[in-house]
Amino acid sequence: MSLPLLSIFLLLLGTASVLAKHNQSEPDWSPRIVGGTKAHTGQFPHQISLRKRGGHACGGSILSSTYILTAAHCVKQGNNVTPARQLSILAGTLKLSGGGGETRQVAAVHVHPQYKGDGYDVAVLRLTQPLNFNDNAKTISLATEDPPSDASVYISGWGAISNSGPISNDLLYGQVKYLARDTCKRQYLPRLAETTMCLLHEAKKGACYGDSGGPATYEGRLVGVASYVLGGCGRAAPDGYERVSQLRQWIRENAKL
Repeated sequence: MSLPLLSIFLLLLGTASVLAKHNQSEPDWSPRIVGGTKAHTGQFPHQISLRKRGGHACGGSILSSTYILTAAHCVKQGNNVTPARQLSILAGTLKLSGGGGETRQVAAVHVHPQYKGDGYDVAVLRLTQPLNFNDNAKTISLATEDPPSDASVYISGWGAISNSGPISNDLLYGQVKYLARDTCKRQYLPRLAETTMCLLHEAKKGACYGDSGGPATYEGRLVGVASYVLGGCGRAAPDGYERVSQLRQWIRENAKL
């Protein structure tokens, strides 16, 4: 079982879609929430929608009034980094459209220098103007360690509701289980990157297209960043999330925390 080195960026809501063909044992690098539940007001105030040319592309998390964390593959394909002028974020709303919130343009994109398509899949975005915080828009703190084995972790996003289905206009969330790294390597991903954690779920659950870059939280702290799914959305297999505990120093330095 091997990890592909090609990042796939799926653009939704009227933008072009690019899908890579993978077999059932390979990751698909653009996750959303399958089998999710509608979030309620103030439940995930750190969640943002990353837009490319106005259309939802990925998720992300609010680190401060001017910095956002997302996945590297959301803003970098091959050697090309998406120009900041093409990117914006929507914060403070549960709806992708018609639900209020605040939009901010991206001023600068910082991709982890070690990102090559496998691990280190994080990027920090600086906004042109600060966000206004309220009950629906708040920062989230970075975890210093992974969740304990078998712990319940929350994931959220506006991604597709099935492998070939549409994205959700409502913010959805689900509960997944943190899978110990040695167990994940033995059963699913022998070449699991050092910066990646496995979040296991049953069939017809989990992340999907459009959830990439979105948060995984445990006890109110950000523990993971959505990176990939195995063999298609909603399969009874773990999703790959980047480990905030392992990438925390780089994130803090680049987000001026």
